[in-house]
Amino acid sequence: MPNLARQKQRTAEQLFGRELPALARALTPERIFFDRSRRARRLTHPPPKWAMPPKGFPPAHRHPHFELCVPLTGRCPFLLGEVRREMRRGDLAVLSPETFHRELAAERCGPYELLWLPIMRTSAGAHIQIHYGGGRFSTNAFRAWANEMTEGLPLLEAIDLELWSNQPGAFHRVQGLLLQLFGYYERALARPASKSSRTSEGEDVQRWRVEKAVEYLRDHFNRPVDLGEVAHHVGVSSGYLSAMFTRSLGRSFTDFLAACRLEEAEKLLADPSLSVKEIAARVGIDNPFYFSRLFRKRTGASPQQFRRRLARQSR
Repeated sequence: MPNLARQKQRTAEQLFGRELPALARALTPERIFFDRSRRARRLTHPPPKWAMPPKGFPPAHRHPHFELCVPLTGRCPFLLGEVRREMRRGDLAVLSPETFHRELAAERCGPYELLWLPIMRTSAGAHIQIHYGGGRFSTNAFRAWANEMTEGLPLLEAIDLELWSNQPGAFHRVQGLLLQLFGYYERALARPASKSSRTSEGEDVQRWRVEKAVEYLRDHFNRPVDLGEVAHHVGVSSGYLSAMFTRSLGRSFTDFLAACRLEEAEKLLADPSLSVKEIAARVGIDNPFYFSRLFRKRTGASPQQFRRRLARQSR
């Protein structure tokens, strides 16, 4: 086994065989950060106050899947929906699907390490993100994918239900479910992957990254956003994300972003109180002349012509 693979295996054994089970056993109810009110998952856009961090820091985002966040070292200010909390070793964030979240790291925030565990229908991932301070990040410390791990999603759904219902005995049920989850992770990551399994694993990860990029664009198209920013958000290079977009969606990154903006613009044109310039700004395009050209190319009509057409149809 190559040295890199051996090192990854040892890290997985340390995390899922010892550190995380110990965390689950020592956990107390107040150390679980969770969307108890279900308000965070009802938000359709990131909270404006927290949506965009200083340059270099992760922005507010959401996923279509469950995710756990475990601080390993240091202290990390963390946002879940509109609720802020400082997380430290011994805490656990349970992130339900479609809940906005992000690290509220700022220039004065010291170093910390977070373990992220995305859990999907047939697979689950694990990666360590290190913040060195001052907006300098690394996600290369540890990254692994447990392919064909179908047990994770039912366990997370049960954890979510227990936390939300808060019935007698729910916390001890959550502890037991977490121990089962970490055991399945340890077993899945210890399995040698076949050639076909490695191929499907890569496809699963690529599909997940494209989903993350699509969610990010739908949440942030109303401001200037480019390929490099989204690529940084999903942890790949700009060229790689561009190729994944075209291969997975059959359209380029630029085309998809324009479609998001123009779909929203068509809705806004139904409001006669908004000027074309205001609508362009609301969909993230600073130049109203460029917006008009783009709109005509998509619809075959100028924004003004499209608005008149809408007015005739509503009579």
